[in-house]
Amino acid sequence: MDFRKYIIIIALVWLAWIGGRSCVVTANREVIEKVKANYEAQVQQICQELNLPSEYFLALIILECSARKNPPSRYEPHVFEKLKAVKNGKLASYSGLTKADLQTYNEATLKLLATSWGALQIMGYNCISLKISIDELKGANSLRHGIHWCKINYGKYLEKRDFKNAFHIHNTGKPHPSFWFPQTHDPLYVNKGLAYANALSLEWN
Repeated sequence: MDFRKYIIIIALVWLAWIGGRSCVVTANREVIEKVKANYEAQVQQICQELNLPSEYFLALIILECSARKNPPSRYEPHVFEKLKAVKNGKLASYSGLTKADLQTYNEATLKLLATSWGALQIMGYNCISLKISIDELKGANSLRHGIHWCKINYGKYLEKRDFKNAFHIHNTGKPHPSFWFPQTHDPLYVNKGLAYANALSLEWN
C-alpha cells in the first residue's frame, strides 16, 4: 500500500474515533418538557416494573417521534418488498423471519408489518417475535410492548447503562462501531440520545 494512503486511512480512523466521542449536542429544553408531560409517568411505571432505565426510553421517544403524544406511523416500502419476497419464497429470510412466519398474512397485513408504530417506532413485524398481533403492537399498549421488545433485544446493554450501544442498536440493529462513524441515518442520533438521557437523569438527581 502506498505510504500516503496508509497515513490518510489512519488519520480518518482517528478522526472518526475522536469525532464520535467529542461531538457535543445540547438538549432542547422545550422537547424535554414535552416528553415529560406526555410520557414520563407511563414510562417510569413500565420501567420500574421491568427494571429498566426510564431516562433512556424518554430520550429514545424524543429521537423517534419528537415526544408527540400521538406519533404517526411510518410505512417502509422496501421492508414490504422484503417481507413479500420471503412469503413468496424468493428470499430465504428477513430480519429473522422465514416463509413459515408469514404464511398467514395477506398483503394488507404485510404492509402493516412493514410499518413502524408508536412512540418508539417499533417495526410491525416485531409483533411476531413478541407473539402478539399487529393490532396489539400498534394499539393502546404500544409503548409497553415497545419497551418490552427493547429489553428482549438489547437489554444487556441497558442493564450496564451502555446507552451508546443501545441507541445505535435501536436505530440500526447493530452495536456502535468501535473505530468508525455511527451507521445511523442521522449521524448525531446517538449523541443526541445521550444528551437527552443525561439531561433527564440530572433532573431526577
